[in-house]
Amino acid sequence: MFIEESLPILTLSGGSVLTVTGFLPRLLLGIMIAWMGLTAMTSGVKSVKDWWGILTTDSMSINEAITTNGLGQIQGRVRSTQENDALISPLRNKECVAYEYNISKIVQDTGRSSIDSNIKYGPFIISDGTTEILVDPDEDSLSLDTITNRPTSKQEIMEQTADERLDLEPSAYISDVGELTIPIELSEGTISVGEEITVVGKANPELGEAITDADAVMASEEAHLTVMNDDPGNTALRKAARGGFLLIVGLLFNIFAMLVLITAISNVV
Repeated sequence: MFIEESLPILTLSGGSVLTVTGFLPRLLLGIMIAWMGLTAMTSGVKSVKDWWGILTTDSMSINEAITTNGLGQIQGRVRSTQENDALISPLRNKECVAYEYNISKIVQDTGRSSIDSNIKYGPFIISDGTTEILVDPDEDSLSLDTITNRPTSKQEIMEQTADERLDLEPSAYISDVGELTIPIELSEGTISVGEEITVVGKANPELGEAITDADAVMASEEAHLTVMNDDPGNTALRKAARGGFLLIVGLLFNIFAMLVLITAISNVV
C-alpha cells in the first residue's frame, strides 16, 4: 500500500512535487526508467568486459597480434595517419592524435562546476619499428593519463586558457582579489605524437589491406578496444570501478521501474 501510494509522486529539484497519475503516464514513466537502467547496465557490462580483457590479455609484439585470432595487448609509438594531420591540444598546445580537457570552477560546498570541456580523437598509427597497425578508437575506448593543475593568478589562467579554439571567456569566472581568484582547475589528457602507448584489441589484417597502408586495423567495432597511455593496471581498476557502479545503478533503476509498472498494471486490473 505504501509503495502504491508513493510511487506516482516525484520530487523536483526546486522543491515542487509532480504527481504522476493514470495508467499511461505511469507506464511511460516505468518504460523510461527501465530504459535508463538498461543503458547503465549495458555500459557497465562493457566496462567489466574491458577490465577482464586488460587483465587476461597477453602482451605481444604487433606482428604476433596480427596473426592471433583473439585479443592482443601491444605497445608501440604513435604517429598520425598523414603528415601534418595531427590535432593540437587546447591547454598544453601539444601535437597529438587524441585529447580530452575540462576547465572547472571549484565552488565551496558544492564541488566542481564545469566551465568548458571537450574530447576529440581520430584514427592513428601505432608502430614498433617493423609493423604498423591503424587504431580507430571511439570515446569509450580511450583511457588518457590526465594532468591537472590549479592556476593561482588571473594572469596564469589567461595564459593557459587564452586559445581561440576554446569557446571560453575566463575573465567572466575570475574574482579579482589581488592575485587570488576563484579556484579554477585545468585538466587535460592527450595521446601525443611519438608517445609510446598500450592498446588492447583484435587486429584485422584484411581491413589493413583494404583501407590503409598499415598491416592491420584495430577498431572499436571489432572487439573491446582499449587505448591507454597510463599503466594498464590503473586503467583496469578504473574500468572495474566504473562497471561495478553502473551495474548497481542500472539494477536499482530496473527495480524501481518494475515497481512503477506493477502499480500501473494493478490499478487497471
